[in-house]
Amino acid sequence: MKILNRKNKKKRVIEPTETPVKETRRRPAKSLRSILTLWFLLFSIVPLVFVTGYSMVQFESAIDEELYKRLRGNSREISVMFSDLENYLSTHSNLHASDASLIYEMSTASIPNARRLLQGWMKNYSVSRMSLFNSEGRLVVALTRSGAGEVKSQTNLEAGDVYLRESSLKQLESSMQIKFRDFDRPTGQLELIVYTKILSKKAKPVGFLEEIISIDRGYLQSMKKRLNLDIFLLDKDARVRVSTSENLMLYPKTFFADKIGESKNSFFEVSSQDVAYAVKIQPLTEGDNSILLGLAASKRDVMNATKVITRALFTVVGVIIILLVLTLLAASNLVLKPLNNLVEAAQKIASGKFGTQITIESDTEIGLLTDSFNKMSLKVAEAKTALEMKIQELERLNHDLQETQAQLVHSAKMVSLGQLVAGVAHELNNPIGFIYSNMAHLKDYSERLTKLLDVAEHNPKNLDKTKKEEEYDYILEDMPRLIKSCEDGARRVRDIVVSLRNFSRLDEAQVKDIDVNESLENTLQLLSGELKNRIRVHKTFEELPLIKCFSSQINQVFMNILSNAAQAIEGEGDIWIHTSINKDFAIISIKDSGKGMTDKTIEKIFDPFFTTKPVGEGTGLGLSISYGIIQRHGGEIRVESKIGQGTEFSIFLPLDGSPISK
Repeated sequence: MKILNRKNKKKRVIEPTETPVKETRRRPAKSLRSILTLWFLLFSIVPLVFVTGYSMVQFESAIDEELYKRLRGNSREISVMFSDLENYLSTHSNLHASDASLIYEMSTASIPNARRLLQGWMKNYSVSRMSLFNSEGRLVVALTRSGAGEVKSQTNLEAGDVYLRESSLKQLESSMQIKFRDFDRPTGQLELIVYTKILSKKAKPVGFLEEIISIDRGYLQSMKKRLNLDIFLLDKDARVRVSTSENLMLYPKTFFADKIGESKNSFFEVSSQDVAYAVKIQPLTEGDNSILLGLAASKRDVMNATKVITRALFTVVGVIIILLVLTLLAASNLVLKPLNNLVEAAQKIASGKFGTQITIESDTEIGLLTDSFNKMSLKVAEAKTALEMKIQELERLNHDLQETQAQLVHSAKMVSLGQLVAGVAHELNNPIGFIYSNMAHLKDYSERLTKLLDVAEHNPKNLDKTKKEEEYDYILEDMPRLIKSCEDGARRVRDIVVSLRNFSRLDEAQVKDIDVNESLENTLQLLSGELKNRIRVHKTFEELPLIKCFSSQINQVFMNILSNAAQAIEGEGDIWIHTSINKDFAIISIKDSGKGMTDKTIEKIFDPFFTTKPVGEGTGLGLSISYGIIQRHGGEIRVESKIGQGTEFSIFLPLDGSPISK
């Protein structure tokens, strides 16, 4: 593909087969970095955004701090107002209770006169209710102020049996006056209540005076106009009982309790109808948490100011963005188009079109990058061709290696089979030998008995003489022994053949449940010729469940390890075989009293072709094959050994596994 440099109008062609020439590093005629740096310094986007954002954060923080200071000061002011109101109520209640006229009327039980006296006081006294109780604590006079300011008697209460609470009576026994705050259940408004004891001239109680000032929404509204904030009162459970804002009454019962728990300084923010409020909640009187005072200041003004600043910021940033877009559009032919060409070419290479070339259209870093890309593309094409050739060669070598490995594994199996057949042949030779020798005697005995039968039939008189000559009594004694000896030999041959069949399992090529203990017994039976008269086998078999596996492969593992254990013992020795269960695995432990192995040998015993036997006596594949078989069954082989102390192989087979057939 042709490459065109527009600056000097000369053309040069790089063919895909062109040999790369090592060149010194070229520098661009123009610096793209300098151009981009000049643009960003010109517009100063980052400093502008940082300064504006930081100013907004500081502005909002300062406004919030000022708002919280205002709430803190107003809360103290309102607390003082409530304290002054209680003192006002307490002072006037003391004056009324010590009035001589009231004392006389209560002493003489002149209830109508006492009622008129209280009605006169209420006309010029800012209380919501006044009540009189006799010396027993029973309500006798109950006056209330209506919304129009008219004083009325609550005849329904006076006619009923209404008494002071026992707790209040007990407090008044030791005190002249008690006062407390409570929320009226029907109306929800806060009541400042004072009970004062009325004493006669002899200092005996003749009654009790109750005076109440109700703090309702109207009272709080008057305070709101003066302080320009919403006021609400909460009970000890932080539930709003009376408020200047209906919105604050709509929150769930536990809303403010949760907010108080989350806030560390009793300040927090809430939102109501898209308006944010800064809220402060504190006890109405310090140390008394039965009544909580809440103040909520609207952040509408702060939000409006923030909106103005935000709008100005967005306007400035918008103008800058428009200028930047226009600049980028103008610079697209210089930067973006060559980059897009590079991306498209890279995608072609990714799809397999190696050797793709791009026209150089710039003297900046982009042009240098394009030229480097073209050279790289050609080198990639060459490398791909070389790689494909290497892959083909490796595939051929791998195929040859697999065939060689299969032949070696087959050779190792044949060696093991030869050793096994030699042992089995030796084991079969003994019982077959004495069966054969016994058959000669049995043949002789049968001929003698046939002769006796012939004498008994044709010449009975000579039968006794012939019995003595043919040793009839000895034949009767010896023949059962010979027959039993033949039976034992035949049974021995049958046991060896059955063990060999169970070991090979040639008819069971599929995964099957096997008894591991039985497989070990069969393997030991086949190795009995190599073990007997030299090695003592100690077996400790626990009861194991049936395990899914390829039985012939597992038997091959047992044969390899037990055969190695026997060969590791020089002269007489011991082999210990133990089976057990540990969680999800069956564990088969095979330990010998042989010469042991070094740490370096242990590290290599599972490597293919590694053997410690003399040349010609081992292939080094037995343990490697065993390791692969156990791995395909999802298990593990561990080995522990010390020089002079023997070797122990531990085979872990999963109780519930799915072996891989390979």
